[in-house]
Amino acid sequence: MAAQQKRMLKAPTSKLGKIDIVLKALLRQDDSWTLLPQETRENLYSLLPEPQDGDPPHDPDVHPLKTHYKPHIEEELRRWQEDLKDGREVKKWREEAMKAGKDRAEGKYDEWKEMQREEYWGKPDGQENVEGGVKNERNEKNGEATEVGDSQDEDGGEAVGVE
Repeated sequence: MAAQQKRMLKAPTSKLGKIDIVLKALLRQDDSWTLLPQETRENLYSLLPEPQDGDPPHDPDVHPLKTHYKPHIEEELRRWQEDLKDGREVKKWREEAMKAGKDRAEGKYDEWKEMQREEYWGKPDGQENVEGGVKNERNEKNGEATEVGDSQDEDGGEAVGVE
């Protein structure tokens, strides 16, 4: 791929990220599809979901924007343009994203995620949730923590939960 083409497809300042309406109109033209080599058209169709029962099979001679896939293709195009503008198409960003995904799969962030979950939602069921020395329970209706006492207080009377 030539350097200029690469820049058009990957640089956050690319014109392709700024010409939403023009790009869609350009891609809708029959020539934009028929000028592609047959192998490329077949490859692009292979990226689409398999036809459902009763749907016609993929036909590389039919422009996919003239099929029921049009809204899905246009949505992906919009997302690609956002990614392009946000710099998510550059090599460095992609490499960092791949590394972060690998790190998550290896569990490198599990401890941090658990701390964040406990801070927001409290301890998992079966574990005591104590804040400042007072046992708390989560209200099932609204998720708010409420203080609860023992079934009896020191004087032998019934303790009342504080809400």
